[in-house]
Amino acid sequence: MKAQMVSATDNREARRLLKLSVLFIRVTTVYIFFYTSQSFALNWTTRPSIQVQEVYSDNIRLAPKDNEKNAFVTEVSPGVSVIGRSARTTLNLNYRMQNLYNARGDKGLNTYNQLQYNSHNIFVQNKLFLDSRSSVSQQNLSNNQIANDNISGAGNSTNVVTFGLSPYWTPHFGSYANGLFRLNFDTITTGADSGTNPSSPLSPISDTVTLGETAQLTSGTKFRRVSWNLSHNNRESYRKGGDDVKFQNSNATVRTYLNKYFNVFAQGGYSNNEFQTTTSSNKNGLFYTLGAQWIPSLHYSIAVGVGNNSYVTVRISPIQRINWITTYRDNQIGLNTGKTWQTSLNYRTRRSIWALTHDNDTITTQEILSQLPIFQVQDPFGNIIPNPVISQQFQRPPNIPTLTNEVIVRKTWNFSVSFNTGKSTISANAFNEDRVFQVTGNNEKVRGFNATWNWRFASKTSAYIRPGWQHIERALNSTQDDRYDIAIGMNRSITPRLNGRIEFRHLNQKSDLNTNDFQENRATASLFMRF
Repeated sequence: MKAQMVSATDNREARRLLKLSVLFIRVTTVYIFFYTSQSFALNWTTRPSIQVQEVYSDNIRLAPKDNEKNAFVTEVSPGVSVIGRSARTTLNLNYRMQNLYNARGDKGLNTYNQLQYNSHNIFVQNKLFLDSRSSVSQQNLSNNQIANDNISGAGNSTNVVTFGLSPYWTPHFGSYANGLFRLNFDTITTGADSGTNPSSPLSPISDTVTLGETAQLTSGTKFRRVSWNLSHNNRESYRKGGDDVKFQNSNATVRTYLNKYFNVFAQGGYSNNEFQTTTSSNKNGLFYTLGAQWIPSLHYSIAVGVGNNSYVTVRISPIQRINWITTYRDNQIGLNTGKTWQTSLNYRTRRSIWALTHDNDTITTQEILSQLPIFQVQDPFGNIIPNPVISQQFQRPPNIPTLTNEVIVRKTWNFSVSFNTGKSTISANAFNEDRVFQVTGNNEKVRGFNATWNWRFASKTSAYIRPGWQHIERALNSTQDDRYDIAIGMNRSITPRLNGRIEFRHLNQKSDLNTNDFQENRATASLFMRF
């Protein structure tokens, strides 16, 4: 697979992305101005900023031992955060233009654009809405030699641009029924080169347009003893030069309440999915389920359904702070057939948040990219991170799959816990993911752990430590990688508008492949100013 290098030496690509970002911001601003000024004033909060930092790396290209090269990298990154609110519109935009000199040790000037945008608009109160979203980022083309960011690495990365619009209508048909009708339009474009054979499973990811429709009708208050639900979901992805993907599911449910503790239900529908696959995890056709639900109290319930799609769901909420729901399925029709299960446990105290999830799903690489957060601006407790030097720092997620035109069947575990002790915030996350790639037939097992401890030991100064570990096993070429990453740093609020940071970071990847075996030590000094 030929890697597409992301570099400002290709000035046309940098200018294209910058123009795209600027054009999108202008179009959005013009739309909001003309729409909201006619009815409600939009309150704007605009925060320009600039980050300047100097980075020293003793292995700037993440090369194996004996091929290491050290380098200093200078970064100057202007950015802006825009928040707009009115009675009909909410808008949130974060943008940064990252300018790097001597990234990867090539003595060139590289320019990268990073954008995260979303908005919610009300056209008709309680009836007609429009959501929009967009992002610009850089991602690793493969998960063999993973670079944390745009500063170091071999250039094995690509620009990823996403854009989405989603209008929806929520009609109410008196007391008889309530509806939801939603359209989704999403695009993903990348700088990856699919080469002469874009349909090959090993070719880089293709530009994709995804169209989706959702239609739902649920019974209203007119129905007391009997309730019903109708739904239809269709999502089709059109890949440039690659195989198209279609997910479609229709469903109907009728439920009769015998008393306030017990009800019986019947469910049926049709599943119709189309994608290239090497496994038997998907089967199209008609499905049905007959069952009952018992709700002895507000704290417990159990539902059992039998048919060619069977399941058992147990919900436990002994106290207000604990909510636990688990579902075991044995499906013969649809995606993820066979015996699967899901669980979600949430527990919250005054100073801690605990969460445990397990899920099974079928997803495309393009969907994973469209869901990635670009900037982290909140802590686990939902508070805005006070130090934007960290919150606006773009990092590539290390655990995304290789960027090819894949459909992936996943089994994922995730456990997270966070503590807030006043001066300290401690969070940890452990994950395990089994991936079965439907196009190549490859299987990957990924597990890892990461944590953060931020300690504000003085009124204007805080220290942090962020360790991480990830292990990947690949069945296709029988290789394994172990990746260790730790960062230690200190933040200082020099003035209300100026922050400083120093950081030391150690990265060590051990691989069965010599070309993927490397170490990097990095020292960073940075200043961040808000205007």
